[in-house]
Amino acid sequence: MLTELSVILNRNRQYVGYLLRNSEKVVLKEGSLQILTDATLNEKSKRGRKKVYDVQVLNALKKIWPLSGFASSKHLVAFIRLNADLLFSHPEINPFITDRTKQLLLRISHATVDRLLKPYRDCLKLKERYKSNPYSSNLKKSIKVCCWFDKPTEPGYVEIDLVHHCGASGKGEFIYTFTATEISTGWTELRALRNKAMVWTVQALKDIVEKMPVTVEKIHSDNGSEFINAHVKKFCTLNRIDFSRSRPYRKNDAPYVESKNWSMVRAYVGWRRYDTEEELKVLDRLLKLISVRHNFFMPQMKLIGKERERGKMKKSYEIDIPINRVVKLDCVSDDKKQRLLKLRNSIDIVWLSEEIERLTEALSIAYEKKLKRLNYEKV
Repeated sequence: MLTELSVILNRNRQYVGYLLRNSEKVVLKEGSLQILTDATLNEKSKRGRKKVYDVQVLNALKKIWPLSGFASSKHLVAFIRLNADLLFSHPEINPFITDRTKQLLLRISHATVDRLLKPYRDCLKLKERYKSNPYSSNLKKSIKVCCWFDKPTEPGYVEIDLVHHCGASGKGEFIYTFTATEISTGWTELRALRNKAMVWTVQALKDIVEKMPVTVEKIHSDNGSEFINAHVKKFCTLNRIDFSRSRPYRKNDAPYVESKNWSMVRAYVGWRRYDTEEELKVLDRLLKLISVRHNFFMPQMKLIGKERERGKMKKSYEIDIPINRVVKLDCVSDDKKQRLLKLRNSIDIVWLSEEIERLTEALSIAYEKKLKRLNYEKV
C-alpha cells in the first residue's frame, strides 16, 4: 500500500509513512528544528540538554557583580570562590540564594558567566567612574637603574608611581594619586597628594611603608622629580631601603604599578581635573577604600610561568587575593597575619561597595559644582 501510494503521490516511500504516522499531530517549527506534538501546542519535546544555570543563578550574579566593581568574568568567578564565606553569609545576599544556587556559583565557569551576563552588561550603562633640581644629574647617577627583566622575586620589592589628575592641561597645581604596589603579593596602597611637593610625597611614602604588610626592602620609581630628589633618597637611606629607578623613557620598567594606575585609579575617577579642597577630601577617602577592596577581596592574576611550544608562548597564571598571598609568606609574622584576617572578616563587603559608589558620585558632584562656579566667574 505504501509503495502504491508513493507512486500515486510521487513522493518518497519513507516520507509517505512519516505523514501517515503523524497525521493526528501538530508540527511546531523552531528555526530549522521541527517538533511533533499532540493537539496542544504547549507540550513540546523534552529531549535535549537541560538548562542548569537558571534565573536564580543569573539574579545572584547580578547582585554580586557590582560588589566586585563590575570585574571581568574570570575575576568575578575567582571573587565569588575566594569570598564565598562573606558573600553567602551576608544578610543582604543570603536570603535570596538557595543551597543549590550556592553550589552552582562555586562551580560556574567564566564562559557561562559571560553568556549569562551579556544581555545585562549590554543594557547596563556604567557611570563614568571608570624647573628641575640642579643637582638631579648627580643624584640620578647615585641611584642605580633597574630594568623590568631584573625584578627580584623575593617579597619586599615595591614599585611607586604618580597619577596626574590634571585633565587636558598640565598647567597650575592639581591633585595626584600616589600608587605603591608590592610585586610578589600585588598589595597596593593609594594616597591622594595635594600637589607634587616633596613634603607630601615623603609623607605619603612614609605612611605606605608603615601600612605595607610585608617589610619593604626595595623601592623602584620612574625618573620624575617627585621621586628623584634628596628627600626621598634620604628617607630610603635612613630606613635601609634600596632605591632604584627605571631607564629613561621606558615605562615598562615598572609594569606592576603601571597596571594598577588603570584598574585602581582611572577606572574609578577617570581623567578629569581635580584641584580643589573638596575634591581632595573625597578623593583621599575614596582611594583608601579602593585599596581595602582590592587588597582584601579582589582577585588578581599573576604570571607564574612561560613555556614556548611549537613557536607559541604558553603562559600560566595564578589568580588569588593579595591578602591570601600575604598569609602564605613565611617572612610575615603570625600575629600580623591574624590581624589582617580579623580585619578582613570585620569588613562589610556590601557597605564597602556602596560607600565606594557614593564617594565616586560625590567626587562627580564636587567636580560639576566647581565647573559651574568657574563658568559663573567667567560670565
